[in-house]
Amino acid sequence: MHSRSGVRIAAAAAAGLALVLTGGPSLAAPTPDPQPAPADTSQSAAPQSAASSAGDGAASASLGEEGGAPAASGPASPTGPSSATGGTEAAARPAPADGALCPADATTIAQIQATDGASDDSAMTGTANVRTCGVVTSSHPRNEGGLTNTLDGFTIQTPGSGGSWDPARAASDGIFVWMGTSKAAMPPVGKCVVVTGTIAEYPGVKDATAATPSLTQITRPKVEVLDADCSATVTPVTLPHVPTSAQLEALESMLVAPQGTWTITDNYHANSYGTLSLTPGTEPLRQATDVVSPGAEAIAYEAENTAKAITLDDGSSANFQTNKTAHNHPFAYLTPQTPSRVGTNVTFTKPVLVDSRHGEFIFQPTTMVAGFPQRSPLSQTTVRPEAPTVDGDIRVATFNVLNYFTDLGQDEAGCGSYKDRDGTPVTTNRCNGVRGAYTRKAFEDQQAKIVRAIAALRADVVALEEIENPTFPAIGGTDRDASLKALVAALNAFEGSEVWAPVPSPATVPAVQDAIRTAFIHRVATVAPVGESVILDDAAFTGVARQPLAQEFRPVVTANQEGTNVVVIANHFKSKGSVPKGMEEGNTDSGDGQGNANAIRVAQAQALATFAGSAAFAGKPVLLVGDFNSYSKEDPVKVLLEAGFTHESAGTHTSYAYSGRVGSLDHVFSNAAAHQLVRGTAVWAVNAEESVAFEYSRANANVTQLLDTSVPWRSSDHNPEIIGLDLVREKQVTPPPAKPGPSTPQTPQPSTPAPSTPAPAKPSAPAKSAPAGSTGSRLARTGSATVAWVVTALALAGAGGVFLLAGRGRRRS
Repeated sequence: MHSRSGVRIAAAAAAGLALVLTGGPSLAAPTPDPQPAPADTSQSAAPQSAASSAGDGAASASLGEEGGAPAASGPASPTGPSSATGGTEAAARPAPADGALCPADATTIAQIQATDGASDDSAMTGTANVRTCGVVTSSHPRNEGGLTNTLDGFTIQTPGSGGSWDPARAASDGIFVWMGTSKAAMPPVGKCVVVTGTIAEYPGVKDATAATPSLTQITRPKVEVLDADCSATVTPVTLPHVPTSAQLEALESMLVAPQGTWTITDNYHANSYGTLSLTPGTEPLRQATDVVSPGAEAIAYEAENTAKAITLDDGSSANFQTNKTAHNHPFAYLTPQTPSRVGTNVTFTKPVLVDSRHGEFIFQPTTMVAGFPQRSPLSQTTVRPEAPTVDGDIRVATFNVLNYFTDLGQDEAGCGSYKDRDGTPVTTNRCNGVRGAYTRKAFEDQQAKIVRAIAALRADVVALEEIENPTFPAIGGTDRDASLKALVAALNAFEGSEVWAPVPSPATVPAVQDAIRTAFIHRVATVAPVGESVILDDAAFTGVARQPLAQEFRPVVTANQEGTNVVVIANHFKSKGSVPKGMEEGNTDSGDGQGNANAIRVAQAQALATFAGSAAFAGKPVLLVGDFNSYSKEDPVKVLLEAGFTHESAGTHTSYAYSGRVGSLDHVFSNAAAHQLVRGTAVWAVNAEESVAFEYSRANANVTQLLDTSVPWRSSDHNPEIIGLDLVREKQVTPPPAKPGPSTPQTPQPSTPAPSTPAPAKPSAPAKSAPAGSTGSRLARTGSATVAWVVTALALAGAGGVFLLAGRGRRRS
């Protein structure tokens, strides 16, 4: 926990007043860098965003001139109206003769921030020539470092305010001063100022029913900088957790010091609006329906989630996807060293402001971090886990390959693209057939990361989702397995030998298929397909999702071993993102937490359960794997559980991150026969936790180059799941009967044999394998078998018998 830190105005005869933080260096006041971070000067179209940022306003007025009133609305990440101006008096005003900071006619900031009772708007909204005073606690100069869409103002706070958090606080002691398009210099942080201006709300006065907060600010300001020792102290308010909206309103524009450990729970907008979503504690927030049942429980759970999260902004309102100047300024919270993964624990090393210009209460840095990542108020330690290991002879994995298409956008007539900051196409945009990479270079980047990730899994069978189906009519290919073969060739080139092989498509395929499909690859040295694969051609999938694909596999064994076959069925259910036309009934989002198309996914789960339990697979171990687009407590998962399948991957594992919540859309289920063979499951957090900025699709999107094709991180948007099975066992060797030795005449005895002549020892039974469902390692099982064989050998030796021990090679861990 950080100690409470404060801000003190200290006398400095030669240098004037300076903002000094008390309570330790962990909350040192941010100092603007003298020079902006290096920037590329290229100008280009922005990749992948439908939004756009507002432009800048008219030329500024002369020093001290007042501008127009603020506009009633603005961009999604507003900077304030662009027509107003402000200024700072050229000569500093001396302190009042009585030594007080504020003039007698000044209004306190708390009086300005007092609401009108009907909303959170100031009761003084629209009042002109309001005079107040305070200590400058933040500075956000216009177009700092050459970046447009800056905040264009500064905050002041009442001297002596702050300290321990008071939940009953009535009004804020801080306020934002909007300078507009004025070119006047911002007063330095730590200076005492008197500000005169008009009170306004950004983005405008709301009605009493408005649900989103607005920012109270002083516009058309005239700023007087004092040059005397104010002997005033401003202390950041210590925050142990996220306050309520009403409590945050009473802290608006004040310095706060969040305490203890916080966790990044969302980084989706880190490469666009430069924001991170944080929650107190050490874990990210979970998707409600991954933890509790849909409906009332999920709604209540999500309400608790919402109350526990808050956004950290980057001190600007620039959109780094659409703002051309922003492309050439480094992201605030994304660097190769600090990737800001979901789940990363962070601590605040500097105070931040409570801000509400985005329609929600957020944390705002006291200086712009956009373009200056070294100014970040966070300290984070990144841990990128290696691929996990699981017990078992054979490992099965599931991997979403993120629209892996060897047919490229550049080869399809009329196919659009998303471009990098130089205007070079990277990924497809609204094409008829192809998806994924637009150019050969982009495809090679995508493939390199996928290959490294799959190889690192050390799986024997990999079920793939989102691989191209080249025979889709809009693509027009003739080889359904062309992209699958290309991926296998790339894997073998990476491995240095023919390690992998594809499982061919069956001779009969559905008449209606999707542009993407499921598929299998396998290691040739450890497993082999048995028979032809089977596609479930059921109406529940036709035209709305990818059909399940089933394949039986047998382990490759030695002469002294025998194995158990297993059937794996790869799945990719209908997504939550849309409802097919004409299927709205029962599929439109009901608000229970399951999203769109739930009835479709339920029907798909029912069809899958029937298929997996059919006579074709009777008595065989069956695994259901893949992307079910359903969280763990949702209806489609319940269908499979009620059909008798065991949810092997249930628990703490999560495979997907969406909207600031983590959960599992990807699962592994087993029937009763397969469950007896399961030895462990794991999820590799290699993709979902990473920002999309590290994906191949965002290559050269920013002056900070984040794409690294030599590592697997963000090779997809789903995490792969791994399951370990015991399919290989030693053959049970029955020793030959013992040959009788030479007979010795014995005197018949009327009773039991003499004690000096022992009866032949009875060989012990062969060792049994580990009990069903055992989570023990293969080493433990092999050890018990060895003990049993030793007992048998000793017994046989005593009887003059012959015995054979068959050794078992240990597989890689």
